[in-house]
Amino acid sequence: MARWYCANVLQSTAGGRRLWHLSANSGHFAVESETTLLLNEPCPGPLVGKDWETLFRRKLNIAWLPPDKAFFRAAQLPSSDPAEVASMIELQLEKLSPLPVTHVVWSFYLLPRPAGKPDALQLVVVIIAARSAVEEFLGQLEGEGFLPDRLEAPGLEQLLAAHLNDEGVWIFAGAAGEPALAVWWFGGTIQNLTLVNLPAGPERGPQLKTQLEQIAWAGELEGWLASPAKVHLVASAAEAGFWQSAFKDWGEPVTLVAPASPKQLAESSAGRCGSDLPSTSLLPPEFTARYHQQFVDRLWMRSLVTVVTLYIMGVLFYFGMLYVFELKTDAVKKDLANMGLDYTNSQRDIAQIGILQDREMLKYAALDCWKSVAENLPESMTVDNLYFQHGRLELSGTVVAGNQEDVGNFNDALRSVSDPNRHEPLFTDISPPTILLHGDKGDWRFNCTLKGGEHQ
Repeated sequence: MARWYCANVLQSTAGGRRLWHLSANSGHFAVESETTLLLNEPCPGPLVGKDWETLFRRKLNIAWLPPDKAFFRAAQLPSSDPAEVASMIELQLEKLSPLPVTHVVWSFYLLPRPAGKPDALQLVVVIIAARSAVEEFLGQLEGEGFLPDRLEAPGLEQLLAAHLNDEGVWIFAGAAGEPALAVWWFGGTIQNLTLVNLPAGPERGPQLKTQLEQIAWAGELEGWLASPAKVHLVASAAEAGFWQSAFKDWGEPVTLVAPASPKQLAESSAGRCGSDLPSTSLLPPEFTARYHQQFVDRLWMRSLVTVVTLYIMGVLFYFGMLYVFELKTDAVKKDLANMGLDYTNSQRDIAQIGILQDREMLKYAALDCWKSVAENLPESMTVDNLYFQHGRLELSGTVVAGNQEDVGNFNDALRSVSDPNRHEPLFTDISPPTILLHGDKGDWRFNCTLKGGEHQ
């Protein structure tokens, strides 16, 4: 039972339907909720429907066949193995079934052997239903959104709940318009099991009594009924008075037995169907296979729809974000366009500031150069040309032929001249001097680059 997470039991009667939702807890099923449904009213989808969750939390749907759609028979067989019992019942099915064998669906339930009689025959309750009635009922359930895993006969649950322990005829009286189940318990076993169809009017009592008298005569002939049978009436308090008056001339006292409530029957049915006992389901195998295939197809379709939905949502999200980023890009481009004129103006201002700074720097640069030349020029040398432009100083002149080294000393001296305003070398680059001798004199020449003048 631990493999089941919950169960649903659906009861269908002429007056309406009831749905019990049960949860598996501590080894048994307990009713959590009860829902009353009108005829043809759809079942609650969240309760009875199956989806991905049922793969991990298994759900058992049980439908009760209407009481007037099933037949019960009792048989005593020598074997207790379910497979052998099924084979033997199939051989006797033509004798047991009130309908042609090809037109019925059937199942069986093995009752326990009598205590202290291990060699006694195995008592089997055979459940038979017309295939057309079963298929019609299943069609109604499908239209109402209920796909059963088990199709059970509720009369069996009432029979098992009675715990037959006293000889006599046990009458399970149904509601008005429903059949009554008559069980003849003698010799520690069921000798006869009959489902008697009764009308809804006051004639149902006399008709049931007539049917029981006929069964009693047959029991006397077969030898299992040797004395008048006691009547055990399993009926509600509201029905007890009617049935007791119907059997006042029976000759034996009528014992009233309280029936199990529908809620108890639902718990019992769910517990039995959810156990490892052989199934008593009347659901045809082709319906079981079709329901399973529909469940698998439904899961695939829902998965496909989910994947397609997620894909569409992803595409929409992508295009939505793309649209947002395009808006942001357009806004940035617009801002850049608005800033273009300011940027051009700022670059022009920077250039003008640079020019002004250069002018400021070079304002007295020519005088500083002239001063440095005048202070460091040796007596043996003369300056013929001094040309200053864009931070470059070009010097040329003459020197006595015997004092050529004074040109080199003059070149070195200019290298060490410092700027009086910035306390750093005045020249950043001074080319080596060139000397061209002619007679007792020589022409010299070299260039000096003022600091900052290399970029002018």
